[in-house]
Order: sequence, then structure tokens, then C-alpha cells
Amino acid sequence: MDGIEFLGTGGTRTPTQGTTCLRVSKHCVIDAGNLINTFGDDVFTIEHIFLTHSHLDHIIDIPFLADLFVTQKSVALKIYGLKATLDDLRQFIFNHRIWPNFEEINLLGQTDKTIELIEIKPEHSYCVDGITLTPFKTDHTDGSCGYKIEKNGSGILFTADTYKCPRIWELLDENPHIHTLVIEVSFPSNFEKLAHDSKHLTPALLKSELQQCKRTDFSLYAMHLKTLFSPTIIHELHAMGLLQNGGKVLNDYDMIAF
Repeated sequence: MDGIEFLGTGGTRTPTQGTTCLRVSKHCVIDAGNLINTFGDDVFTIEHIFLTHSHLDHIIDIPFLADLFVTQKSVALKIYGLKATLDDLRQFIFNHRIWPNFEEINLLGQTDKTIELIEIKPEHSYCVDGITLTPFKTDHTDGSCGYKIEKNGSGILFTADTYKCPRIWELLDENPHIHTLVIEVSFPSNFEKLAHDSKHLTPALLKSELQQCKRTDFSLYAMHLKTLFSPTIIHELHAMGLLQNGGKVLNDYDMIAF
């Protein structure tokens, strides 16, 4: 792959749109909001899932993947996240109550467990399939992060869900090879309190945050729009001139090249 394919871009799951899921290489994805429907028979090629946080719209397909993989795969599905995110998976999903604990269940006829939960650290780099992923802490949940995604000297910055986060703008200024910012914008600007309480951005908040960045030469793409408010958010993004340098509101299956 020569770029990132956005398999799920919605802030709400609908019959026509999935939630956050990015395919960064043949075997590696970020988040699992829309894997099974989009991969189809190729779903068994997934070997690595890097998580941004543990909210349901970002992890929803992982339990079903484990259920599929347990009889079909020979090596564990590796799931990466910050400590608080992995703790949530263990406590609230793979707990033998909501779902079997596939961290303890062997793949059929194999010595590997079905899933392997791997803790990652902010600002540490991890390489898979020639892609370098570097998580950075965001302001959404205790275990939330975005990723700097790099290949062959070119980079894309993916924030995932976040509220105000100075590190985004520091990373852009520190890394001129990052040519694209993909950022969430969940609510219209008149929902500022709800955005604050749920730790999401609005167009007005994004416009204010952008003032922290010295650079203006990167493209800005928006995603994670709450479906009921998409027309209003899109109108505001255009009216404020936020989709700069060829950016747009992302739809499922859109690609961004490295």
C-alpha cells in the first residue's frame, strides 16, 4: 500500500458508514470500528491492531475477530494500546462475562493464544510492514492517543478522538515531513459544552487550536463527524476555511497517499 485507507470515518455507526478504522498496511490497522464488513474474506490477513482508545466505536470488531480467528489462525492477533486502554479491554470486554477471555484461549491446535495485548508507550516508535507508528497522548480518555504514521520519509498525523491537545501542533512544527493532519471534529460549534464534556472538537475549537501551529503548509482532513450534525459541521469547516491545502471531510474508503 502507498497510503492509508480509511475504512471507517463516522462519529456514529450507521447502515452506510462505519466508525474509526484505518488500514495502514496489508497486515496492520489502527482501530477496529469497521473491519469485518470492509475486509470480507481478507479479514484473516489482519495481524496487528493499534488502538487509539477503548471506546466502543473504536474496538467494536475486535471481539468478533477473536471469535473468527480462534479456529483459523496459527499466530496470535496482536493488539497494541496504552496501558489504560488494554486494562479496559481486560476488565470490560475479555472478562468471561461480556466475551470469552481470548487472551487465555489457545488458537485451535496451536500454542499461541488467540489474542496478545501489547502495551505501547507514548512517543516510542513501533515498526510494522515498513510503517513506523509513534503514539502521542491526547486529551480524550486516560488511555487515548493519536499516531504519527511514517513511511519513506513522509508522514501523516492522525489525532483520533481528542479535545484540546497542544502536542498535535508541536508535532507538526517539529516534523516538516508530515504533510497531512487528520483530525476529528465531532460537533457543531454551538455544542461547545457537550464537546468539552465528551472531550471532542468543534470547528470553532479547531480554528482556535490551529493558531498554536506555526506551519500552514499541511493538508487538513476532518473525520468522526456525528451523523446528525454532519451538514452543519461541514458548512462550518468550509466557512472557516479549515480544510486547507486540498483537505476534505473523509468518507469511508477514502485514501491518503504517503
